[in-house]
Amino acid sequence: MATKSSFPNRVFRFLSGYGLAVTCLLLLLVLTWLSTLEQPFKGLYEVQKRYYDAEAWYVVPDLPWIPQINGKPLFIPLPGAYLVSAVLFVNLFLGGIVRIRKGWKNIGVIISHFSMISLLFAGFVSHKYSKEGIMFVMKGDTSDYAQSYYDYTIEVCEIVDGKRTKPHVVKAEYLKTLESDQTRRVEFPNLPFDIDVTDWMRNSVVVQAPRDDANPLVVDGLALQNKDVEPTEEENAAGCYVNVLPKSGESPKSRLLLYGPVGDPVTATIDGKIYGFTLVREIWPMPFRVKLDESVGEYYPGTRKPSSFMSVITRLAGNDEKKFTIKMNEPMRYGGYTLYQARWSGETERPQSGFAIVKNPSDQWPKYSLYVAMLGLFIHFGMKLGGFIMQSAGRKKQSTPTAPSPNAEA
Repeated sequence: MATKSSFPNRVFRFLSGYGLAVTCLLLLLVLTWLSTLEQPFKGLYEVQKRYYDAEAWYVVPDLPWIPQINGKPLFIPLPGAYLVSAVLFVNLFLGGIVRIRKGWKNIGVIISHFSMISLLFAGFVSHKYSKEGIMFVMKGDTSDYAQSYYDYTIEVCEIVDGKRTKPHVVKAEYLKTLESDQTRRVEFPNLPFDIDVTDWMRNSVVVQAPRDDANPLVVDGLALQNKDVEPTEEENAAGCYVNVLPKSGESPKSRLLLYGPVGDPVTATIDGKIYGFTLVREIWPMPFRVKLDESVGEYYPGTRKPSSFMSVITRLAGNDEKKFTIKMNEPMRYGGYTLYQARWSGETERPQSGFAIVKNPSDQWPKYSLYVAMLGLFIHFGMKLGGFIMQSAGRKKQSTPTAPSPNAEA
């Protein structure tokens, strides 16, 4: 009589079973398909957040052909891709490494499972720690910083003799989770004031408005007006209001309007000193400089859309100088950074190149994982082929009739 397995054993068998693996793979296939279909309507940035973000435990597909109820898509929740990938990681580890029968016959399968686990882990590291930005350089110029595609920061600096000092930065993670009806206090230990960030708008425009002291959204005859979010996140222009709160308690407090596309700082005087406030896309310094020597491109006939472009750069790192040619599918890698040729503009006297810059600790891990998978499959199928050849040779030898001896009697 078969004994009933314990609850922990049943859980282990479920988590390491083929059924869960197939379910996860099918869900990833469906999520990839739906997110690809949704991208033209929502934009790449929004779709990535909805389907693949770590905080997206579930997603409700929103496509034109999905039935609508009260203006909202029919509620068909699917688990988020991040959650499904995490479950698949556990399944592959328990089933493909822990539970699998050990031995030389399965060494190739174990290696292949390990490569898939490594591939998923590389995706986790990339999602958690990678940074992406863009660097614009005009021919003959040099740049040593990248700018975020999406995230904004607030820079606060003292202005001395018309020049900005080293800024105090309100990081992007404090702003990108801010809703329009929320207020977030930011404290500066080394400054004579703190600030409240209010009325955050992901996409906005500055409009003229009649002066109204009773309306907190009007500053010096200007106001921010909320706009619909663009599908392409880079086209959105963030804006917000900042209340300056002097620690001395002096009144009245200053209220400033900050708008992303305006590069010049908005100033306020606190304790007799002038401070500048700027809303800019997040800037991060590079460990090397890039000098643009040549920028060459072509447009599609009758359009201003680049069809192909390339750049010749000089990478300057300390006393080390080295030339590189960067093309659309031929990036430059150095110091953990990868530079891709992403944009080109030849409309001015000096052409301009835009380099997509990616800092990803696991940049090459997927490639290595595929090499390991190839090795594992080669070993596994090679052993199977060798065993088949040996068995075939043995059967052929057994089936070959033995010729009678000439001296045998009739």
